[in-house]
Amino acid sequence: MSKKILIAIMGTLLTLSVAGCGDTLNNNELNSQSDYKMTHAKRSLSTPFADMFYGFRLMDKFIAKGDYAAAKTLSRNLDDEFHDAILPSIIAKKGKTYANGIDEKYDELTEAISKKNKSKIRELIVVNRNNLKKIAPMVGVSVLSTE
Repeated sequence: MSKKILIAIMGTLLTLSVAGCGDTLNNNELNSQSDYKMTHAKRSLSTPFADMFYGFRLMDKFIAKGDYAAAKTLSRNLDDEFHDAILPSIIAKKGKTYANGIDEKYDELTEAISKKNKSKIRELIVVNRNNLKKIAPMVGVSVLSTE
């Protein structure tokens, strides 16, 4: 009978040790996945920032040519990308009030395009570009070249 108890205890210890190793491997796997997600999240924000900077340059060219329709379409597309990708990160880092202040300047730009106010558009492109330069480091995006 003591052999049966000893075998049962040994079997239980073996099972527990294997289960413990499995948890360790799973925890390491989860940690590496979360590291990947964090890196991917930062990488995924780089593209919207690059799109915004490029969009502002392109918008400036459209306005110089008097192509307000193309500028308005571009503005709407950039606005969608800003709201989907960048604004949630700003809200998470700096709060809704700060994020709304940044968003208001972009809305002013869209309105200026609708009114075809060339001088106001150029002014607001500069303001919005500077806002992006300021918030990029806050959300972990490095901005190398924006001009």
